[in-house]
Amino acid sequence: MTAGLETFAKVRALHDRTDSPGEKASAAGRMEALAEAAGMTVAEAVSKLDAPAPKPSSFFEDLFNTPEFRADRAEREAKRQTKAAALVEEYGSEDAVFADTPMEAALRSACEPLLGPGETWQARHEIDGWGSHHGRSTMPASVREAVSEAWPLPSTIAEAWAEYEASEKLIGDRYTVDTYCDPWVFVNARRYVVEELCNTLPARSLNDLRARISWMEFWANGEIEQTPDEHRTNLATLRADIERMGARLKEEAASVQNGQGADRDQSKSGSTSPVQNGRPEGMAEITIPLRRTNAEKRRDVLALLNAGIPGISALTDREIARRAGVSPQTVGNIRRSLA
Repeated sequence: MTAGLETFAKVRALHDRTDSPGEKASAAGRMEALAEAAGMTVAEAVSKLDAPAPKPSSFFEDLFNTPEFRADRAEREAKRQTKAAALVEEYGSEDAVFADTPMEAALRSACEPLLGPGETWQARHEIDGWGSHHGRSTMPASVREAVSEAWPLPSTIAEAWAEYEASEKLIGDRYTVDTYCDPWVFVNARRYVVEELCNTLPARSLNDLRARISWMEFWANGEIEQTPDEHRTNLATLRADIERMGARLKEEAASVQNGQGADRDQSKSGSTSPVQNGRPEGMAEITIPLRRTNAEKRRDVLALLNAGIPGISALTDREIARRAGVSPQTVGNIRRSLA
């Protein structure tokens, strides 16, 4: 049929350009015969010939339309819908998934005065000339001040990482329920501030140091982008943490060697050595034990169970176990004993 249309097109071109009545009549008869041979009328053949050429498919169009890709996409969408239904049940309703947390309500209230005339959150307009820039470096001082004062800032790296993890989970839950959902600009502003704290706050305990490693692992896996300057800042902070804790360990080791007989005897018998982990004067000491007793493990777990931050969800048994250096079953047993 394609070859017939090509011949039809040539005869039609001859028909249209000739001024000879005989040639025109002959071409018209030839066109009629070719169209009939293709199972069409002359009008249908002309219409088919004049139809726009199909758009050539691209590599991506071909890829996205393969049966394998469509099946994979359908499977992923089914999993998302299943997870979304579970999240709606967990939160109580779909509206509850997207409802402001106490922190978000405070951030919204603090940033509303920065909206320009006629600007709305729903339209995602700029706040003080910042909303469309999406970056820490372009955030004006007015926005930074608003989100920093609206809700108490974390005072330790562990608290900063806990707030960031909670925010990350909430954003992920909302995206699962509604794939078109993006964080509010004031939420992103707060996250930028907390990211800076994760990079710069000194580690004052082993829990802080563990939190810093978790934070570094998070951005090393490509979850967020950091500039070379931010990388250097984070590594410099980690180096300072290690140097500070190393100096304190040397001080404690020297004190044991210089006549702390009781401590030396305890060390030989397998007891814990009270090595401070670098907290400033006036803050509660946290020891780095050589071998912890069950009572000491319980103490460390209880400290994490009771370290709740307003507006931040509680740590899971697995996360507490990771930070305290015990098994999740131990954490679960202690949590049930408290209940």
